[in-house]
Amino acid sequence: MLSFVNSARTHTLIDQVNTAQDRIIAAKLRRDHGLLRLAQSNLQRWIAADGRRVRAVFREWQAVLHRLDAREIADFLTSDTPMARRLRQSSPFAGALTRAECHAVRRRYAKAGA
Repeated sequence: MLSFVNSARTHTLIDQVNTAQDRIIAAKLRRDHGLLRLAQSNLQRWIAADGRRVRAVFREWQAVLHRLDAREIADFLTSDTPMARRLRQSSPFAGALTRAECHAVRRRYAKAGA
């Protein structure tokens, strides 16, 4: 039972880190719509790597990036909907944050989780 508790706590911590990172990405996206190119490029590369069996999550991200404008995507990234929480786990905005930004978020949550 203890491992389940630790696993649930770890998953919660990961969700909190992902949410905090997406807030920073959303703020950047509101200032620089060119950040969409990074997400689209990452997603295209991941889809190509999947070959014929493209993961459903990649198709969902494709729809988000295709149907919404930059402001709406920023709003989506910061939303707490079940879909946003689920897709946050495989965000195509990988590389949008600097190392310093990533480390700062992880440090903040590591201290909170300790």
